[in-house]
Amino acid sequence: MKVKIHTDYFLGKFKEALFASFIGLISGFAAAALDIVIETIHNISFNLGLQIFHLLFLSFYIYVSASIESSFVVPSLLLSLRFLRENLLVPLFIWLSKFVGIALSLSVLPLGREGPAMLLGTGLGQYISQLFKLPKGQLNYWGTIGAAAFVGAFLKVPLGATFYVFENRFGRVLNIDFLIDALSASTISYTVYAYLRGFHPIIHVEGPFNWNLLDLFPAFVLGVLTSVATIFMFLLFKLFKFLASLVPENYRAVSILPVVLLLFAIAYHHEYIHLLELSVNYKPINEVSTELFPIEVVFWTIILEIVFITLLLSFGYPGGIVLPLIFIGAALGNIVAHIEPSKLPIFVLTGAAAMLSAGLNIPITAVIMISEMSHQTLIIPEMVGVLTAYFLTRSVKLLSR
Repeated sequence: MKVKIHTDYFLGKFKEALFASFIGLISGFAAAALDIVIETIHNISFNLGLQIFHLLFLSFYIYVSASIESSFVVPSLLLSLRFLRENLLVPLFIWLSKFVGIALSLSVLPLGREGPAMLLGTGLGQYISQLFKLPKGQLNYWGTIGAAAFVGAFLKVPLGATFYVFENRFGRVLNIDFLIDALSASTISYTVYAYLRGFHPIIHVEGPFNWNLLDLFPAFVLGVLTSVATIFMFLLFKLFKFLASLVPENYRAVSILPVVLLLFAIAYHHEYIHLLELSVNYKPINEVSTELFPIEVVFWTIILEIVFITLLLSFGYPGGIVLPLIFIGAALGNIVAHIEPSKLPIFVLTGAAAMLSAGLNIPITAVIMISEMSHQTLIIPEMVGVLTAYFLTRSVKLLSR
């Protein structure tokens, strides 16, 4: 009898893993398709000089979508968590409108990918489970698996995405079943996506990566600096959210269009760092990771990116926050590297991990993500920066509900 029970259990888990892998397969193809659409729209817009028209059309699109469904302006991460926690199916209109809005937004504005990926993955996981007539009580579970798969592909971080979604969805409650199925899904989705879009790392850094005890002090400094940047961003979010609350939801994107055009013009004419390509090909991250820039140039670029993301996300523009946080952290690492230029790769990766930890309160996930994105491992310096940032900003979390 016991043997039969164990056999049934393992067969059930095997079927779950197969189903999770299928969700990962579909998510990998969907993420690759979205990436191609983003790159294509970006190239058309910038090669033909249509950026102003692009921004005008984007704001109009958000206005129309928000007029039909007000939840369109809610940040994708928070919207995804709402559907998962309430075990509700993502409406098809929201999924399709977000897909198009994300393609229009990420192809022209320096926003992140993980929030949109989480919402799209949630919907895919749920739709596939309903296609196979699984119980509706499992919508939240398979939606969570889909979220991990899409984020894992779209950011090239299968393990990091599993823990990222895990921490956002379950908090600190260990869920072994989820970890196994999510790892299966995210690994398959990443493999498909990388095969179609390339296995190259998101953060291009080259050695030497030899660190010593003296490098732990700059790592601590980066933890402090990223904490200060996070608190500044948190306060800006509060300010912009208050201002956004004064405007009807469907008019929010249109109401700040002049400011968006101004910020876009400043970023477009930046002499050194191509900030507007952040969500397309990660170019600004790689620029600050491979070359020392004047401190004042990097500082004002950081301020520009902080204003960009806090303003745009507060007023309903589709996007995420992980890539901007990585850029800000890497840029702070670029500033600190003026102390010892040969250690630029070490400080860039440490700063990126520390900024993720400070902004999202995910210290372990931050180290995993940066290791996967860079194909490099710097556990000790990164942990010093990450833990410093985490303990200084434990009560602060960007995009909190």
